[in-house]
Amino acid sequence: MVVVKLLGILDISIAMCFWIFGIFGWIPENFILLIGLFLLGKGVVFLTGLSVASVLDILAAIVIVIASGYDLPNVIIIIVSLFLVQKGIMSLLN
Repeated sequence: MVVVKLLGILDISIAMCFWIFGIFGWIPENFILLIGLFLLGKGVVFLTGLSVASVLDILAAIVIVIASGYDLPNVIIIIVSLFLVQKGIMSLLN
């Protein structure tokens, strides 16, 4: 149960970092690539449970990895960030 809460906090932290990077550009691209790869790994590990949230984690991670090299529209950054925040909040509430 504690692991789920820690992963929820991590999702919220990744969302905040990605939003700050995408909107303001204050965070280095290498760090964004690192958290994107971490999120991808987490999604692949939990994909074994056939969870839709894990598939969406993988898609969000791919968007974050792409954003580390290319400029994406703000709407995509906001959607991915909001998804990760709501997923993190739901993990904290469970």
